[in-house]
Amino acid sequence: MTAMVSFTSSSEPSTTPTEHIMNNPAAPQPPHDPEVTTTTRHPARVGTIVWGAVVLVIGLLVILSSQLNLDLDAGQTAMWLLLGAGVAMVAGGAVKLLSKKQP
Repeated sequence: MTAMVSFTSSSEPSTTPTEHIMNNPAAPQPPHDPEVTTTTRHPARVGTIVWGAVVLVIGLLVILSSQLNLDLDAGQTAMWLLLGAGVAMVAGGAVKLLSKKQP
């Protein structure tokens, strides 16, 4: 007959690996399920796109007018640029409003 020898002492409670991780906050945590985490993407706002385009056009006009020696009237250029930005914002808002109403 063979005798079975136990190496655990009676003063130490036996824990499973999962219990050990749960009791030790410094232990590495198991990775989260990727299906549980959801990310929501918000579409770019019309105003952000339009004002970005306005800044881009102003930069291009400054570079082109200095490189090609163009004489642009600053007031009239700003007026046309702001008119175009306003039309783009109203049109973009209308398109967004109409696209939300359709099922």
